[in-house]
Amino acid sequence: MKKAITLISSLLIITLSAGTAFAWGGGKGRGYDCNDCPGYYGKKAAVDLTSEQKEQLTALRQKFIDDTYEIRSEKNLKAREIKLLMRTSDPDRAKLKTLTNEMMELNKQLAHKKIDYRLEMKTIAPELSGFSGYGYGKGRYGKGRCPGFGGGPY
Repeated sequence: MKKAITLISSLLIITLSAGTAFAWGGGKGRGYDCNDCPGYYGKKAAVDLTSEQKEQLTALRQKFIDDTYEIRSEKNLKAREIKLLMRTSDPDRAKLKTLTNEMMELNKQLAHKKIDYRLEMKTIAPELSGFSGYGYGKGRYGKGRCPGFGGGPY
């Protein structure tokens, strides 16, 4: 009787383990190349762009990164300061409110710069205007991840 219970329970465990392994299903899984993302401009739109458009978009992207460097740096510093302040035993509520207001102002400035960037991108390559990302190629996440999360240049 004891052997039968052991055999049945081990078979049950193996069956359940195999079931969860196959539950992921087929397909490319989590690490597929962005060029295969439907509607993403890796494979489809990059072919449609001229080399001049690609160069202009690359220069525009670099200009955007250079122009927003200080804002993004300040944002990171404020976020770290908020995090450290929250870890203290007695956080200063007024200072936290001030820091979060400054952080929201920086977010607003960055959003305005991003709008300008995308409008200028649209003048260079109108075929990319419907995309939520920022140009062509692999995108913000690099090889192996699909930026279906509303990508952006920062």
